[in-house]
Amino acid sequence: MMKFDLHIHSKYSGDSKVDPKDIVKVAEKKGLDGLAILDHNSIKGYNKIKDIDTDLILVPGIEVSTEQGHVGAIGLKEEIGRPKTVKEAIEIIHEHDAIAVAVHPYRFWSGMGEDVIRGNNWDAMEGMNGRTWHYKNNRSQKLAKEMDLPMVGGSDAHRLKSVGKTYTIVQNADSWIDLIKDIKQDKTGVGGEDRTYKQTFFYVRRALGGWIKRGFKRI
Repeated sequence: MMKFDLHIHSKYSGDSKVDPKDIVKVAEKKGLDGLAILDHNSIKGYNKIKDIDTDLILVPGIEVSTEQGHVGAIGLKEEIGRPKTVKEAIEIIHEHDAIAVAVHPYRFWSGMGEDVIRGNNWDAMEGMNGRTWHYKNNRSQKLAKEMDLPMVGGSDAHRLKSVGKTYTIVQNADSWIDLIKDIKQDKTGVGGEDRTYKQTFFYVRRALGGWIKRGFKRI
């Protein structure tokens, strides 16, 4: 069994101060087999680590912002800007032979909501997100099953101590291309921890502060 944290943010996201190389070091210490840095609209985090000497499988990707919410693009190796709609984002992601993941669908700040998710052509659903409450992760898992979508998991870490908190499980993968094949074939599971109420307090405080600094705009 292999564990991949497929949703981590670095200092290139705009809401994290973590160096990508430190993410790799922590992931190694925690026994992960691979990770994806999904910075907001940026591939810089992945580019900083893609040639690093490590046994980890490093997965390219971006968390793409749209006016309807955020879209996880796993396997995407170049920036695509900020498409207006989720549908447009998914189409561009597929044009780049990457997969589109509905991340934290029920989150207030950056989730898409059920109507948008049901109305689009996803490759997978984020069934476990480390910064999401248990009941919302359960709702995501239920929705994934209803839509017959594979599930992935990620910590959504913005700090080093959260790396690896939540993860995707696969039986075996020799590369990130193998991982994507397993996701497409629905050969994945999810595990780890949900967000606690204490973590929620600090998250809301940071989120509000960031929202104000951005002039009340979404990331």
